[in-house]
Amino acid sequence: MFFKDSKKATDEPRLQDVSPAPYLRVFGDRVSIAESDAASAIRQALPDSRRAEFQQLPERADSIRIDSEFLMTLFVEPAQLDGIADKALAARQGGRNVTLIVAINGVQLVSLGKWLDRRAAEGKLAGGLRLMLAQDGADIAQQLPQRLQHTREANVIRMPVSTEIENSAYRSAFVFSPELHALIARIRGFAQNGVSRACLLGGPGSGKTTLAYYYYLVRDKGRFVSINLAAENTGDKAAVKSLLCGHVSGAFPGAGARTGAFTHARDGVCFLDESHGVTGAVMEVLMEALDNGQYLPFGASAKQQLECALLFATNRSWEHLQNAVNLDEFTRMGAAVLQVPELTKREEDMIAVVATTLARLGGKCTTWTAPTGLTREAWQRIRDCRWHGNIRGLIRVLESAFVDTTTGSGSSLIQAHEVEQGIQRWEPKTHHSHQIYSTN
Repeated sequence: MFFKDSKKATDEPRLQDVSPAPYLRVFGDRVSIAESDAASAIRQALPDSRRAEFQQLPERADSIRIDSEFLMTLFVEPAQLDGIADKALAARQGGRNVTLIVAINGVQLVSLGKWLDRRAAEGKLAGGLRLMLAQDGADIAQQLPQRLQHTREANVIRMPVSTEIENSAYRSAFVFSPELHALIARIRGFAQNGVSRACLLGGPGSGKTTLAYYYYLVRDKGRFVSINLAAENTGDKAAVKSLLCGHVSGAFPGAGARTGAFTHARDGVCFLDESHGVTGAVMEVLMEALDNGQYLPFGASAKQQLECALLFATNRSWEHLQNAVNLDEFTRMGAAVLQVPELTKREEDMIAVVATTLARLGGKCTTWTAPTGLTREAWQRIRDCRWHGNIRGLIRVLESAFVDTTTGSGSSLIQAHEVEQGIQRWEPKTHHSHQIYSTN
């Protein structure tokens, strides 16, 4: 009887206290990150009733637990992030809503840039990654609430360096900020739902060509053809008509046939950059195509159907565009607006640009010792800058600071005064052109 009762008790499942999965699981590269000042700051920054757990990042990826809504790596060397990034990516592809927050310090920027470039080339930045540049617990506590939100788009747009040249090398345009993710979703909606005419509004160097190419990738038709109207508009209507609509053989003395941009694009995308130049001869040529969806090649007797999408882009303000032509001409453009958020509002994208630019510059050094990152004060200068020149302006400043560091102090980190000198050269706080550019 005693044996029988004991066996029965053994067969019955025991009730155990099972703790709920944490809201945030934090991985570090030291033995006890739970005792660091960062741990206390992270707990205080979490929403009410949310819990964080801390552990050392396992060496083996198969022992990493993906049981929380958010994961965070705390100052882990980026070269060691593949395991947890792969696990998080697999969880997302399996339908889990998981976001990985990568927190680094200024010394690790170049390492992060190399890691991002490699992951992008391997097709392993499919979304769910957030970036944070911090130095201590106070920095983390300030930034963490903004990072504890999911983003649903991929973290990179891969596109040819030269979009219309065969076998061109590819480059990566990184997408980390929620503001840019929202625009990417809007562009995808346009391409998937038949919006075939749109105007990309954004300041100089904000990435309008990249976003137009993303529209083309989603549309998945025809060719991508880019025309810079400011460069091509000579005021000669015949030349503009030939450029956009093409011309037939013999249209003018000695002329062979030419395929214009509309025909060459087929049912793809014709990207009309610097479209504040849509005046005079350019507008005269466009009016028929915009009104009736057809065009007449120069010297031809038969019209052709306009099948491509037309994406206009300008760095001017909407008011500047309205005032450039009369209202009747302006309304013929009929474009829905896609406003590109300014870089100064996209801190995570700034981190990616800084990291990958410094990695690229350092990778070319043969006799110089390249810096590995920025000081805290140098990063603060970048965060505080207005960046009228957006990504292009930031890259010019980084190039300037990089050269000044390697040929001057030779420091392992770019200093604040070197960034400030670059800003004075390439991103002045006041300039007459600031008034005409698109801002939001």
